Amino acid sequence: MSQMVTDLLTGLNEQQQRAVTTTEGPVLVVAGPGSGKTRVLTHRIAWLIQQMNVHPSQILAVTFTNKAAREMRDRIEKLIGVDATDGLVMGTFHSLGVRILRQNPGRVAEQLQLQPNFVIYDDGDQMELAKTAVKNANLDPKQITPRRMLSRISAAKSVLQTPTDVATEAQSYDDEIVARVYTEYEKLLRAANAVDFDDLLGLPIRLFDQDPGTLARYQQQFRYILVDEYQDTNRVQYVMVSALAEMYGNLFVVGDPDQSIYGWRQADIRNILDFKNDYPSANEIHLEQNYRSTGRIVQAADRVIRDNKDRIDRKMTTVNDDGEMIQLRELADQQHEAQWIVSEIRRIVSAHKVLPEQIAVMYRTTAQSRVLEEAFRTSEFRYQIVGGVRFYERREVRDIMAVLRVLYNPADTVSLLRVIDNLPIGKGFGPAAFETATKWATEQRRPLLDALLTQVPSIANQETGPLPHFSGAGLKGAARIGTAFAILREKKNELTLAEIFDQIVEVMEVRKMFETGTEEDLQRWANVQELRTDLERYDLVPSAEALPAYLEQVALISDADTIKDDNIGSVTLITLHSAKGLEYPAVFIAGAEEGLLPIYRAVEAEAFDESAMEEERRLFYVGITRAQKLLYITYAQSRMTHGQYRAGTISRFIEPIPAESMRRVTREAHRTSAKPREYGRTEPGSFTSRVQQPWGNAPVPKKVLPVIPDFQEGNVVFHPKFGEGTVTSVTARRDNDKEVTVAFKKAEYGTKRLMASLANMDIIS
Repeated sequence: MSQMVTDLLTGLNEQQQRAVTTTEGPVLVVAGPGSGKTRVLTHRIAWLIQQMNVHPSQILAVTFTNKAAREMRDRIEKLIGVDATDGLVMGTFHSLGVRILRQNPGRVAEQLQLQPNFVIYDDGDQMELAKTAVKNANLDPKQITPRRMLSRISAAKSVLQTPTDVATEAQSYDDEIVARVYTEYEKLLRAANAVDFDDLLGLPIRLFDQDPGTLARYQQQFRYILVDEYQDTNRVQYVMVSALAEMYGNLFVVGDPDQSIYGWRQADIRNILDFKNDYPSANEIHLEQNYRSTGRIVQAADRVIRDNKDRIDRKMTTVNDDGEMIQLRELADQQHEAQWIVSEIRRIVSAHKVLPEQIAVMYRTTAQSRVLEEAFRTSEFRYQIVGGVRFYERREVRDIMAVLRVLYNPADTVSLLRVIDNLPIGKGFGPAAFETATKWATEQRRPLLDALLTQVPSIANQETGPLPHFSGAGLKGAARIGTAFAILREKKNELTLAEIFDQIVEVMEVRKMFETGTEEDLQRWANVQELRTDLERYDLVPSAEALPAYLEQVALISDADTIKDDNIGSVTLITLHSAKGLEYPAVFIAGAEEGLLPIYRAVEAEAFDESAMEEERRLFYVGITRAQKLLYITYAQSRMTHGQYRAGTISRFIEPIPAESMRRVTREAHRTSAKPREYGRTEPGSFTSRVQQPWGNAPVPKKVLPVIPDFQEGNVVFHPKFGEGTVTSVTARRDNDKEVTVAFKKAEYGTKRLMASLANMDIIS
């Protein structure tokens, strides 16, 4: 065996080696969490290039995030060198869709009526378009919400349904409404020469249907196709992959049904469950050795997920030691939960020598992040929130990006309206002027921007047709905006993107937006300057190529791509959905309660459809398996929901975790300084009765005398209203009560004297 072969297989277990070297025909790799699937993918690609003499351009590798694609490419380059990977096609499904559409401009224009300089609309742009579509369909946006219409349209596109298909198959008045809005939405997209994210998948399929020769070229090119996270593909992605692999049949898919958590995005778990039915000759390889987590964590995850029915059975094992007990902690409410998490992080950073950047706090819904962020804001820890407002979604950044997008695609009406509404240059161009411009553009079948450019003298003199009739402030506004864009269009092919940015700031009068000098304005201006720094990365790219490349890169960024690699010293706050594919030495899963994890809608749907509950269980499984060494699960006795506190019930997903692997600490056990109770299947009757008890209908407890914690000077305590504080003195009072003096961290509360029996305080440490 050659040295290179030895190097590529060294360190791989038997099943991993089999996955790397089984190169011909369809292959399904069922890869459990932490089982080395990325290593298998990278070594397989290196094997194809080095041992099978496959040219890199004949290999297509599809990942689910740009971050994953970059990491895989880096690993392959380290294995076989940078030059050896030249031509390798690697990226997300969406980037593959863009690639196909960009590479075939003539066919796309002819078959799909889409010009080469199309732009990709993000969530915000799609929402604006949906609002307009609802109005154009003569519907009331208050009754027919654009957000719901977008969701229905996306669901239709995910199964390749056109507006006509939706209208033909309509079974209710609501379906007919969706068809009407969908029709208007598509008209607006085409008029703006724009696509949404679903189009990046659906339009290539339409192109393949209408132009078989284009499909044949890609089938001929991609002799070997590899797909990561196959369990999260939807119907369109399934069709795309199947079509591309039809000529050679060398389709290699890696995934884990137990980690399929994107059903709400129309991901279809049947794609991986039915792979052997689609490809009867396929080799099925199981990666069951977990290299990431301790024995207790692996055992807990395995027990939890076995309650699901839609899965491919396999047993996860690990060579790692048992490790620390999993900690299950009951807290008073979400504020107490957040404060305790911060306090426990403080402890493990000291006791376990865990670095803040090695810690993640995970939660089911983004709404949970607010209270957690408040707790971290008043602590000594830095933090980053993943899944919150991303840099490119900030208002001031989107305003500048809108100018860049109009420069690239003058038909982009949504972006032009943003410029007019938000930037100082648009002042005075009101509704009447906009109506005049829109009417002219519609009659002349030209972009809305042209109506404004006609007010620039040098351009107006070249016009041979009728001009729009602006007047007063509208005339001045149109001339001002048109002149600004005329200057930018003239210079855009001569300047770098950073230099174009400087021109935008000048001609669009951007600085006027930040003249107040408030702290908020200073931060917003800093964000604008950060955008310039980001644009500088394209200084060496030819001007004509830089703008479309940058806009495409920004449009395809996902939550996972926003995680900073140099996030030294910061704890990560992240949703469970965004955490898939990541790992941390210490993980906190907050809010393990019925109605939250699992979410309410899954509980309500369970009686007639188990799939939603199974996906919630998979989500919890994903959270557990992100942890390498330390795992904490917290739940609250009550939680504020829609302005009201509601009693909490511990999540049903906790029950299967073996009692010997987990230590549960209740508030009662903590108050009485009793030994923490371990919790598992052996606790008779308690779990089932609590799960089946609806929220808000819990039996009225018997009145009991309060248990007074044994407060001592120096204790760190938590108060439901005042937050975290330190006990400075304790004075005995009658009836075994105590007066406790507490210095609270929040300045507005200061130092307070409280009766221990009434204060409802918990000792944190």
